[in-house]
Amino acid sequence: MITADHVRDLLNRTEGDATLVLLRGRVEVMECADADAERCRGAMRIVSRRDLVERLGGDRLASGDLEAVAAELDSVVTHQGG
Repeated sequence: MITADHVRDLLNRTEGDATLVLLRGRVEVMECADADAERCRGAMRIVSRRDLVERLGGDRLASGDLEAVAAELDSVVTHQGG
């Protein structure tokens, strides 16, 4: 479900406060303000860019690292029932 491309997209967002969300069965990157909009009701927030960068100690990752982060986030969502 969550792929290295999702993680890359999240980390590449430099403006605003991007967040990775699960919305209607799809993983998307959106601005936090958008995540609070009516059209996003019921979205499950997975991780914000800010939180992910802090956790990783930076925003530059090798391809294999992106895949590992994606797998970890996917596991978290699966165990939360997403």
